[in-house]
Amino acid sequence: MLATDQLRPHADNHPRLDPLKEFVGLVQRMDTETLSNLPVFLSCESVFKDNFWQLKKMVPGLRDKNAYSFDFSLLKDHPTLLFQTKVIVYLWLNFEDQTKISSKATRFGKFKSALNFLIEQRAECLSELQQPMLLNEYFEQLAAADESVSTIRQKLIALKRASRFDALLPFQCGFHDLPLKETLRRVGHKRQQQTLVIPPQLMTCIYSESVALIEEAFSVKDELSTIKQQELTIYNDAKEKIEQKIESGIWKWLQPSRFTSKTAHQKTVTEEISREARAGRKKLYKSSIKQLSIRRFNINSYADWLEYKRQLMNASLLVTQAFSGMRSSELLSIEIGDWFSTERDGETIYKVRADSYKFITGGVKKVTFVVAPVVFSALELAKALTESERSTLKYNELPYQNHLWLSQNKLSRVPVPVRNRGLNSRYNNLVRHINAEIEPGDLEELNIVNPGASMKLSFGQLWHITSHQLRRTMAVYLRRHDLASAHDIMYQYKHLSLTMALHYTNGATDAALNNFTPTAKADDESIIAYWEAKTFSSQSTLEESAKLLGHEPSCSLITNCMHARTCDSGILSSSTLSKKLKLWARERLQAIRNQRDKAGSEAFHQHFIQIENVLMKLLTEKE
Repeated sequence: MLATDQLRPHADNHPRLDPLKEFVGLVQRMDTETLSNLPVFLSCESVFKDNFWQLKKMVPGLRDKNAYSFDFSLLKDHPTLLFQTKVIVYLWLNFEDQTKISSKATRFGKFKSALNFLIEQRAECLSELQQPMLLNEYFEQLAAADESVSTIRQKLIALKRASRFDALLPFQCGFHDLPLKETLRRVGHKRQQQTLVIPPQLMTCIYSESVALIEEAFSVKDELSTIKQQELTIYNDAKEKIEQKIESGIWKWLQPSRFTSKTAHQKTVTEEISREARAGRKKLYKSSIKQLSIRRFNINSYADWLEYKRQLMNASLLVTQAFSGMRSSELLSIEIGDWFSTERDGETIYKVRADSYKFITGGVKKVTFVVAPVVFSALELAKALTESERSTLKYNELPYQNHLWLSQNKLSRVPVPVRNRGLNSRYNNLVRHINAEIEPGDLEELNIVNPGASMKLSFGQLWHITSHQLRRTMAVYLRRHDLASAHDIMYQYKHLSLTMALHYTNGATDAALNNFTPTAKADDESIIAYWEAKTFSSQSTLEESAKLLGHEPSCSLITNCMHARTCDSGILSSSTLSKKLKLWARERLQAIRNQRDKAGSEAFHQHFIQIENVLMKLLTEKE
């Protein structure tokens, strides 16, 4: 049932033909009585008068409730702004069919930037932002903020979308015709920067050490699981003893009535339980933990054991994401039993199921990723390490009993799922342990695989890693070494378009070409010149580039140009050609033909034909 079906029926009982028109009518008449109890979306429990709209129940299996919620509490002291904002969000939810609810929630988060600004300026109506002086002030605030062009663009788009229904409402935001590109140039102080690709040397350092930690721990995973269960038993026994002393009245000093608050009492009880369990933990360390066959991590104390467990979980998360290309939300949705293998042509294919929100508007779908074999080791290790957490949840009949990634910093607390916002912290904790520092060669490589990126990095600095770097690094690595096509990346990454897959692999072709550097050496005089990526501006065309260096008709141009308006790098050769150069040209010809066949526009198609003609001319010339 639509939310708009809660609107009052016509007096003549005729069916309503235009729910949008009826809702707008209520707004124009300020019929707050009817609006107040109107469900905000479908059969959602939240109604219009609520200052917190929660749509979590509309999406079964959803774990991130914030992705489907709308919080208006910042406007509670500004009734006009509150009403107008609710009207706009209601219209977004019920009359924009092509956008996911989570995307609308994200848009609302960006729209709050303008709302906060209006509150600061003591404005009471959305239309006040149209005032030139006020608008200019807001743009200056956006420009001064340390935010990317992408974030600023999303905030401007939120303004435009808020103005979409201006013609129907008694109030107007007035930004429907806001020129986005021009405004971005005006307020954008920071170039759009793509997520960095981890340089190969650093990638090898971080990944190999993480894999080594996992493989060593995997061989003793049953012992690790047993030790964790024993830890839980020791804690529960200590807890039972302390609680008995309190309930029996033996420890009168620890009675709840002796404390000013429940929190203070619970804190003292927890400290006493920990003190009681200390002897048991010390015995466990000497009898079991110290006897583990671990060489890659120094466990010289119980505190080292706690750190070791944390790093094993961090490594398991990192390896699973790095060798699958999953989004963080997909990674953290993995449950027990979601990994399996199949056989194909005598080879074992390793697969993992995860939740994806990409394919259904406002819904979730199980999707499958092909992964490296080491991911299975990481998942099995994580399963063993979190078995005690799951047993705690089962005992208490709490949710997440089948969840894989569980965290329990203290045994006094209930285990909870690992959260998306904590992943980067976990990964950087692991990087500090590995001591993955930037080397001089990494800086050079960074400029190749991250074209156009603005980087403030220096030699000897620890690499700052993010979860999204793992996803992009895998895409660039696969394309750089020709291990997957752009369509393969699109399928594995669950992209909705080939354009997005190509965006992820930006820099891969330059990096691959960089491995072939014919810089006019004596043993191959056929090569006249070689230019690095980005030598020419992004607007240079193939013909313009050729004219710059092609002084004679016999000279031929080869380019790895893969986009209609980009000519990144290439080779200028004389008519005397080497076999090595022709072999390279033949490989590029096949790649260009593949791109030509997939071209999404006539401009792209004609561009690839130009490149193909140049390569064909080179291949027909005699060596």
